[in-house]
Amino acid sequence: MKGKLRPSLHYRLMLPARGPRPYAEGFQDILRLMKMGLVEPIGAISAEGSREWAITDADRIALQDHTDGKV
Repeated sequence: MKGKLRPSLHYRLMLPARGPRPYAEGFQDILRLMKMGLVEPIGAISAEGSREWAITDADRIALQDHTDGKV
């Protein structure tokens, strides 16, 4: 991935890096990260409309690039 991530997107990547996390179905930051190939939905959508998201291998690389390898 080229360049640095916006701080808000970097923060969103750090949370699921610790394990899958639920986010609302239409949460824009997560949808942006999915379009970048950094997160992917896992599991079913809950009754409340949230879904768990997990990081991809590309996410791990982006985090390492963003933190100069200090993930």
